[in-house]
Amino acid sequence: MLAKLRRSKTVATLVHLWPFLRPEGRYLGYAVAVTLGLTGIEVLTPVLVGLFVDALLGELGDPVGRPFGGWTEYRLLLALAAAALARGALLAWQRALMGRIGQRVAARMRRKLWSHLQRLPLDYLRRRGPGRLLLRFISDARAVQRLVTNGVVRVTQDLLVALGVAVVMLAINWRMGLGMLLLAPAFGLIFWQMNPRLQEASRATRRRRSRLSAYLNDRLAGIAIVKARVGHEDEVARFAGKNRTLTRRGIRQAAVAARLQGLAATVVALGAVLALALASRELAAGRLTGGQLVTFYTLVGLLGPILQRVTTADRNLQEAQISVERLATTLAQRPEAPQGDQRPPLVVTDGTVAFEEVSFAFPDGPAVLEGVSLLARRGEIVAVAGDNGAGKSTLLELLPRFRTPTGGRIAIDGQDTGQVSLASLRAQIGLVAQEAPLIDGTLAENVAYGSDEEATEEGLTLAARLAGLDRVVAGLPDGWETRVSEGRRSLSRGQRQRVALARALLGDPPILLLDEATASLDAATEEAFMEELRALARRKTVIIATHRPATLLAADRAYRLAGGRAVEVRPAAARQPVRVSAGGIGGQP
Repeated sequence: MLAKLRRSKTVATLVHLWPFLRPEGRYLGYAVAVTLGLTGIEVLTPVLVGLFVDALLGELGDPVGRPFGGWTEYRLLLALAAAALARGALLAWQRALMGRIGQRVAARMRRKLWSHLQRLPLDYLRRRGPGRLLLRFISDARAVQRLVTNGVVRVTQDLLVALGVAVVMLAINWRMGLGMLLLAPAFGLIFWQMNPRLQEASRATRRRRSRLSAYLNDRLAGIAIVKARVGHEDEVARFAGKNRTLTRRGIRQAAVAARLQGLAATVVALGAVLALALASRELAAGRLTGGQLVTFYTLVGLLGPILQRVTTADRNLQEAQISVERLATTLAQRPEAPQGDQRPPLVVTDGTVAFEEVSFAFPDGPAVLEGVSLLARRGEIVAVAGDNGAGKSTLLELLPRFRTPTGGRIAIDGQDTGQVSLASLRAQIGLVAQEAPLIDGTLAENVAYGSDEEATEEGLTLAARLAGLDRVVAGLPDGWETRVSEGRRSLSRGQRQRVALARALLGDPPILLLDEATASLDAATEEAFMEELRALARRKTVIIATHRPATLLAADRAYRLAGGRAVEVRPAAARQPVRVSAGGIGGQP
């Protein structure tokens, strides 16, 4: 029995939720107390109504037919009014408490998830994609919130009310109570048979919803391609197909839930008929008063909404189970570095970077790099060339451990980068990736993002000049206070790359990695940038992945990636000066 409970998905869901619920212990205690009070009022009210009816009929010892207005009736009416007021107040308090707990649990879960995502490998985040990860924060967190707010406490209260109803029924008339309780196994059997179908329908619907969300995120991100290829009709057709599939799944889920609710309503209705049939015999035998009949029938009426809510809560529980499973799967992913990384920090002295027979292959994929060896020293610019897909970007991402080599060793000043703390490693490296995303904020905030301290105006100005961003800032009406973001598209791709360059240079890292950083720069800006970079490289180690001939010619050392291996095509001593102009490239390697 215990093993079966441990395997139960409901138990697993509650176990995963408990760390997020535990800090709300005090408010959960309040909610339990309020729920017990509401349970008592729910069960007491039909009893008071029955006593009032008996008082009117003279069953409580008062003469039949006397005028209304005795103390018994007044006391019962006051008790009913007090119960109604107390019920309203307690219900409002319960909803407020559970709303607070649900919101805080969802917020705590989102915070934990966001913190964990920051520490996960970049490869995992790319595989999952923003669409699926956003579902964890929006859809999944909302499902958990609904479960906490409207599920757990409400179901607990309904079960307590059902227990109270059974006790009162047996106390009023054990024959009728026992007859009504015999209906419980019938509903239990129906629920047992229907629940697996509801679970499968709910899971299928959530899977299709996730796929549609991922599809929409992908297409909206590439909407320019859709428009350029005049592919809107194909996209409408694809969306229609996915939308139809989701709709069919949703209809099936609704149909299963509706059948379950309909059967529950049928059981309650049959119970009411049974109650009347049993009551006729008990009244005739003098074992039941008119007020007790009213009480009994009212108690039967309480069971209907309870069974309806149980089926609804079960559907919410199925959705929450799926959400909690997905959240637990994400939180179970191993981070890049262990909590409280105790490995020694990286200490950069000379800034010598050495790739020693480094290999890399994606899981279940072909090798991208095989036995790559290259050397980069402080004071020189090292260029890495190669065709698209040759592994240039992958090679750069291995140095800050965005990816882990499958073979070989990468060392900085003789220190294995896999044996030093991740935070210290990345603090010594400035990376400018091919894409240059913007954060929602001012231009100054974008450049200063990630800096340990607030950037000074002199630091911003120097970084902007080195990246060629100073002309962009000068041409904006609000200068550094211009608001930019990924969604606004207020800067061109070249301008965005200059922002990324300035951001990397502002931190003054001893090692600088640039992945196609000059790809969107014009010839004049590229020439100026390479000249500034050469002055900067006197005290830095600079590695550039590029396909631009001018950048290759301006480098001190050049390697070419082909077939997964690196070939040094020009040693440091072979570099010759190069000038870039609007007319083309001057000088020969």
